[in-house]
Amino acid sequence: MNPILVFLIIALIVGFVTAGLKIQYDRFFAIILLVTMMKLSVVGAVNVFLWIVFMGSGYLLWQNRNKIMEMPRQNLNKFLTLIPLLAFIGALAGSIFFNSVDYRVLVVTLGIIALVYGLRLVFIHFKPHEHEYKNEKSLYLKLCAIFGPIVSGFFTGFIGTTFKSIKIPFGVKVGKMNLAQTYLGNLITAFYASFFAIILHVFYVRKGLSMTLQNATLGIGLWVAIHIVYKVTDKYFKDKWRKTFQVIIGAILVLVAFKFL
Repeated sequence: MNPILVFLIIALIVGFVTAGLKIQYDRFFAIILLVTMMKLSVVGAVNVFLWIVFMGSGYLLWQNRNKIMEMPRQNLNKFLTLIPLLAFIGALAGSIFFNSVDYRVLVVTLGIIALVYGLRLVFIHFKPHEHEYKNEKSLYLKLCAIFGPIVSGFFTGFIGTTFKSIKIPFGVKVGKMNLAQTYLGNLITAFYASFFAIILHVFYVRKGLSMTLQNATLGIGLWVAIHIVYKVTDKYFKDKWRKTFQVIIGAILVLVAFKFL
């Protein structure tokens, strides 16, 4: 199939699906399609996907810059110092695994994550009152603040995804954390994690400058195309469709997962 046509099909599918699911940066479906449709290796797909996460999270951070600047100074200082440090530690560990494990391990890991993400979409749904949580459980808040960036950094460095689809439900459903605040915290973490993972994959994994430029060009181009499709689809996608759509996409992702297992 023509590479340009494949590019456009991936952008259309990922943009449409993520608009229905309201996913704007960790578009895990892109990795699956880069492997199955564009015929990239898992290694190549991860390196391209990192740019999609980086561009998406960076764009959303810019959109939310006023909210970030209005944070209490203590929280803002953590986001500027502690969070990037923890994300770097996780990304470094993940990148080491990425560079050292057998290729088959990466493939199976991709399948397991697809399975877990699919089950999450089928069975876990957010309720309106969960957007209004104000008294989170302090223990879980501390656990998420410390281990959240490390977990995101590790999985971003290892397999590209920030593990957002599991981390956010855990924080909200178990820790009773405010959904909007949890999302914003994970967004900031995703930006740092993807940035460090890209740098580490260039210098530690050593795929070469030319390959890095190819990954960046494809990743940024895909993000732009996906973003355009997302915006158009989201404008017309009705909220009453979203829960059913989430279950359908989750079931499809579960079935696709077995292709990698």
